[in-house]
Amino acid sequence: MEPIRDRQATLVDLLERILDKGLIIHADIIISLAGVPLIGVNLRAALAGMETMLKYGMFHADDAVRGASRLSPKSHSIPLAHGEEIVLKQLGSYYYSQGIYTAWRHGYLYLTTKKLLLYHPEFDNVLLQIPLAEIQSFAKKRLRHSAALEERAEIVLTYGDQRSARLRTAEVDGLLIALEKRIGRTAPFPADLVHRVANT
Repeated sequence: MEPIRDRQATLVDLLERILDKGLIIHADIIISLAGVPLIGVNLRAALAGMETMLKYGMFHADDAVRGASRLSPKSHSIPLAHGEEIVLKQLGSYYYSQGIYTAWRHGYLYLTTKKLLLYHPEFDNVLLQIPLAEIQSFAKKRLRHSAALEERAEIVLTYGDQRSARLRTAEVDGLLIALEKRIGRTAPFPADLVHRVANT
C-alpha cells in the first residue's frame, strides 16, 4: 500500500478514515534531560470504530460479556418489609405531575399486603410508593389527558395529606378488586377530584 496525500482533506475526513479503516500506532519514546534518558515509553495502540474493531477480532470478549449481561435476568427486587407479601403484579403506569414536568411513568405495579408501588426493574427504581393505611379513597374513572383524543379507564385514588394519584394498567378491574379486598370500604370519593386531576 502506497501512501497518498490529499491536500483537500479535512479533519472530518481524517476522523472518518480512522474510524472506518483504523489506525495502528507502534512507538518507542525516550524522554531525556541534558542528554540523560529519564523516561521510556513503549506505545502500542489501535484506534478505530467499534465495528472495525469487532471486524478484526478485537473486543470480542468484552462484546460477549455485554451481550450476556443484557440477556441475563436482573437480580433487582422490590423492597419488602418482614412478613410482607406480594398480592398482585401488573404492568402499569402513573401520572407524574409535580412542577413543570408531567409524564406517564411506566413500570410494574405491585400491590402487597402493606403498600401499593410502581417499580422500574431496569433502573431498580421505585417510582411511586403508597402505604395502604394512607389510602383514603379510590375509584375507577374514564379520564382523558389534555394531549390525548380518547378517554381511558384509570384508577384515581387519594392518600396522605390531600394527595392524589392516577394509575393505568391493562387490568384496571383486577387492580380495583384487589384494592377493595385489601382496604375494604373507603371514604366517599371527592366529587371535585376527577375534574381537578383531569386538567393537570
